[in-house]
Amino acid sequence: MSFFIRKNVSKRKKPPVRITNNNIKKKKTQSQADDEISSDSSESDHDDPQPYSSESESEKFITAGEKKVQLAKKYLSEIEEEERRRLEDEDDDEQVNKNVLKRLKDDVLDQKGQLKTKLADSLSFPTDIVELRNRNHAKAITCTVISTDDKYVYSCSKDSSIIQWDLETCKVRKSLSYNRKRPQHNPTHHNYPVLSLAVSDNYLVSGDNSGLIVVRNPITLDYIGSLTGHKDGVTGLTICNESNQLFSCSKDKSVKVWNLVDMCYVETLFGHQTEVTCMDMLQKDRIATAGGLENIVRVWKIQDETQLIFNGTGGSIDTIQKIDSAHFVTGSDNGVVSIWGTLKKKPLCNVENAHGINNTNDQPNWVSAVGALANSDLIVSGSNNGTIKFWRCTNNFKSLLPLFNVPVKGFINGLVFTNDGSRLIVAIGNEHRFGRWHDVTGVKNSLHVIKLNFIKK
Repeated sequence: MSFFIRKNVSKRKKPPVRITNNNIKKKKTQSQADDEISSDSSESDHDDPQPYSSESESEKFITAGEKKVQLAKKYLSEIEEEERRRLEDEDDDEQVNKNVLKRLKDDVLDQKGQLKTKLADSLSFPTDIVELRNRNHAKAITCTVISTDDKYVYSCSKDSSIIQWDLETCKVRKSLSYNRKRPQHNPTHHNYPVLSLAVSDNYLVSGDNSGLIVVRNPITLDYIGSLTGHKDGVTGLTICNESNQLFSCSKDKSVKVWNLVDMCYVETLFGHQTEVTCMDMLQKDRIATAGGLENIVRVWKIQDETQLIFNGTGGSIDTIQKIDSAHFVTGSDNGVVSIWGTLKKKPLCNVENAHGINNTNDQPNWVSAVGALANSDLIVSGSNNGTIKFWRCTNNFKSLLPLFNVPVKGFINGLVFTNDGSRLIVAIGNEHRFGRWHDVTGVKNSLHVIKLNFIKK
């Protein structure tokens, strides 16, 4: 018999547990804890010194529809109070209801991008024009933007300088310049011509001809960070305030998306076959880009990851500007100003030879800049023929009629309205913002602030 085989071997019993003081304490504390958890009275009296009220308990079970109704009622009451204060007559309920109904209709149209304000007919010829100049803008001004509160104007130049102007005093508040006599590589400043600007509540972004994007504080101009990834000059920038995303277009035929909070790259949008010359944001996560010599405008739907292609009528589409969330205006080097709608792949209307014919080569003067007062029928365009043209959109954007011309000598490289529509900022240079194909002699690089007067009818 093997040594390891045993017969009639019973299972070994577990040794008895010794009862000690420690075990008694553990069992006691565990039973006390169980009693505390299972007891409703102790939980309400001791564990939660501030019990939830019946109102907060009911809010937990409110559906999304009921929550929307509550917010709508609150919004209605706020509008009614504002209208009563404005009318200064609380007894006139009928007029208050009419004003509330009109505001609600306007809000719905504004959200859909269909709110149209007819201002062009009431605009009188501007006579108050202020010229802003600074020695740091020794070369042509390429771009200009306005802060969201209409306090500051920012301009950039081919000499790598960025200037912050105070719009009330019309003086320089801060300036960033590059010393060419003592060139030093500074990562917080541009060393190449600055071609594009964009501003939001929290960021001022600039892009230069080397592909570098610099992010700054819009008030103090303090350096926040840099974004690299473009292989050629950054020709357009725009910021989405809601998502803090930055969109950039470049001569390298690409459109890139950046996150300004994390200062990081998100994705690249491909499709353009030539240099992308300009861009603007139509609405959240939907941007429009001008394809230059490709003669195509693309509208990108970022969330859907799709794009719409709009075919031009010839020439290079150099500039683009939003009118509302469903319409935009473009200018081309063949002298055509076009109005577009997102529901049609061709322009709604074209104005050929918008700025006349150049006497030296018998070619149309190219449209170097366009501007539009948001959600209105007022549009402006600029070239190098010495005039800024004001236009009025009619018949649902299907026609464009001239209003008057304002004489301004030089290349118009930027046209931006203030958010309240009271002024027009014009960026003027002695040459085009992208090159030196033509030089206008005797022109000083400057900004013109044109005050707009609307006559109430």
